[in-house]
Amino acid sequence: MVANNEKINFIGWLNVYKEEGITSSEVLRRLKRKFSIKKIGHHGTLDPLASGVLPVALGEATKTINYITNNYKKYSFKIIWGKETDSCDAEGKVIKESVNRPSIKAIKAIIKKDFIGDLMQRPPAFSAIKINGKRAYELARKNIKFEIQEKKIQISNFILQENIKNYCSKFIVRCGSGTYIRSLARDLSHKLGTVGYAADIVRIQSGRFSNKKAIKLERLLNCSLEDFSKLILPLDFPLDDCPKIKIKKKYLDMIKDGKMVYFNKYKGDIEDKFFLIKSNGKLVSIANFKKGYIIPRRNFVN
Repeated sequence: MVANNEKINFIGWLNVYKEEGITSSEVLRRLKRKFSIKKIGHHGTLDPLASGVLPVALGEATKTINYITNNYKKYSFKIIWGKETDSCDAEGKVIKESVNRPSIKAIKAIIKKDFIGDLMQRPPAFSAIKINGKRAYELARKNIKFEIQEKKIQISNFILQENIKNYCSKFIVRCGSGTYIRSLARDLSHKLGTVGYAADIVRIQSGRFSNKKAIKLERLLNCSLEDFSKLILPLDFPLDDCPKIKIKKKYLDMIKDGKMVYFNKYKGDIEDKFFLIKSNGKLVSIANFKKGYIIPRRNFVN
């Protein structure tokens, strides 16, 4: 048994399946409390009504979150036609209604024309975006008027998977980080001359983390410490697309001390790019290369 005041320094990633009805923050709180984890974080928030992949970082892995470049997400979701809500999902207040129902042909045509590639999107009023230091959803709940700026997003694939006439349509979308599926449902509905809201949002993939291998929170909370530790993925698991270099031990020790190292032997095109320095298969540092020098940006103890 672990004493209540004794924190455990787990290091690595968990591929958690977040179920509907719980916040991403609550997933972290339950894991932290159950396993007395020192430090914990997650990559990419899921709305309470959404389910699916939630990458959770433990210990030193929290330092890698800002260096993850493989940010593509894949979602399945439905649009319920005929009603628009202020939250763009089933929980919100209905603010518009329409009897118009889009055809399969119209849906596919609009997606191809307006919803592939780089586009601008306005996040929902009920979102965690900060407006003058306050969360947007906090202001929205108090009926305080405010403006949310549009932001650039990227959609690489958007497929109509199933169409249930006069009720809803099911979609699969592959998109970049920061895309709001609820806004996507709202905007697609408007382009089709009707209204609708998002339902049954499931994140199928987040970078290297897939739905197929995600572990439900209930199963994790029922694990022993030994079984729990076996489910933890390596510290650098989500950094697979970062280049790696090998250096001699004398330079490795300097890097560990946070010192810059002159290194003119590497011929790869990594100027100003982040790369990994590993020793015995373990991540030692995330660094970048500039004017012949390796500059350590984040060092790790594991």
